[in-house]
Amino acid sequence: MNRTRLGVMTLAMLVFFGIVAATAGSNHGNRVDMKDDCDAATFNAAIGAGTCVGNGRTTFANFIAQLQANGVQPNRSAKGWAFKPGRLEIDQGQSFAVRNLGGETHSFTEVAQFGGGCVPAVNGALGGLTPVPECTTGAFPATRVPAGGSLTVSNLAPGVVHHFQCLIHPWMQTDVVVEQDDEHGDHGDD
Repeated sequence: MNRTRLGVMTLAMLVFFGIVAATAGSNHGNRVDMKDDCDAATFNAAIGAGTCVGNGRTTFANFIAQLQANGVQPNRSAKGWAFKPGRLEIDQGQSFAVRNLGGETHSFTEVAQFGGGCVPAVNGALGGLTPVPECTTGAFPATRVPAGGSLTVSNLAPGVVHHFQCLIHPWMQTDVVVEQDDEHGDHGDD
């Protein structure tokens, strides 16, 4: 085989495997990513040092303006603040990872119903939301995930839709559906 042909084949293989790797990397699999777009200088000046350790572009003033203009829209009240995906399906007995890819701390808290978060100023900017009951149960501190951090969620009941939201940024929401195995070991797709 001549060098030109070998070079073309090698290049084709690299492109193929690069596409496969890129496709695999874009799939969330059994994972939820937390994202935000906080501008460190303005968030830290407004709230306190260390509030934002990211390199986002949304200033604190722009963030508040978005909340006031948009109200609560799941994963869309403030551009860049979201749980991705907004719905995750897993099999009974499976766990999943939650990664904070943003610059702020978020919580990944299971709630009975979506509602307001635990931060009065954010609830006010969103039109006066009422905090969810989970704000008073101790779930808030236990489910915080700092910037760059992660956690694993396991042992969710099957056959149920589990609602998760950030108790700081209550529009950050996702539903996790746990498919229930039937007696034959499949998922009841018959």
